[in-house]
Amino acid sequence: MSMLAAKRALTDIVNNKFLNIVSILTISLSVFILSAFILFFINATDFLDGWRKGVRIIAYMADGVSEEQRQVMVDAIQTSDAAEDIKFVSKEEAYKELKQNIGEQSSLLDGLDKNPLPDSLEITLKDGVRSQEDIEKLANRISGLPNVDDVEYAQKWLHRFNGVYNLFKVTGGVLASIFFIATLLIIANTIRMIMFSRREEIEIIRIVGADENFVKYPLYIEAVLQGFLGGVIGIVTLFLAFVLTVPGLSMEGAFSFFEMRFIPVKFSLAIVLCSMMIGWIGCYFSIRKFLKL
Repeated sequence: MSMLAAKRALTDIVNNKFLNIVSILTISLSVFILSAFILFFINATDFLDGWRKGVRIIAYMADGVSEEQRQVMVDAIQTSDAAEDIKFVSKEEAYKELKQNIGEQSSLLDGLDKNPLPDSLEITLKDGVRSQEDIEKLANRISGLPNVDDVEYAQKWLHRFNGVYNLFKVTGGVLASIFFIATLLIIANTIRMIMFSRREEIEIIRIVGADENFVKYPLYIEAVLQGFLGGVIGIVTLFLAFVLTVPGLSMEGAFSFFEMRFIPVKFSLAIVLCSMMIGWIGCYFSIRKFLKL
């Protein structure tokens, strides 16, 4: 029975090439869009985690802070569970580093009467401290210490990136729902049209009292095959686009820690499997409605 059903499913696909091709291509487009958002989330999460590992909180000190006062500040920061290491950077060291960073333009600093940079403390975070809330909590605690003029940790950039990330997260959820509904409707309508074209055969089967599974099984196989092919084509197309695009998007400088990666194999297989399951569900409702079972 299974071999006969598979043979009839392949025959139906050949006889209804246009319907099946349109259905498969539409499913593949849905899978491509959904997978593109999953790809974004994976790399955005990797990027954010990698960037947070390099986050340093800089506490700029007021002028005239004595060594004893500075040690009091260090001791207060070390009581936090978030601080891994604290490094003192004198204004002279900061000035020297600034001149090295600006290179040929360093001569512009020669006209200054005095070093305008303050002494500072550079705080390295522990590995477990990665959330924006944890970083802000420690930064606010440091800013409340005596003799601290300002605290910096690239907070504006972090807020903006998190905002974009959350926006795409919501958008991805909406698109996932649209993908599910669209694929379901596409497969259901395709199966319904195929059944309509075979309505005379179905009526004969009913009249003679034959098993309706003879009609249903090939349609289930066809729907699952549509979901499989659409899922595979969508994933493969995204992979080709990734391979052709990523080499031109290499990160340099401050973002050299990040390397883009494609969707893991287990996620790709899960997407294809979901596409096949949606095909089966769409076929089930279509058959149930048509046969009124």
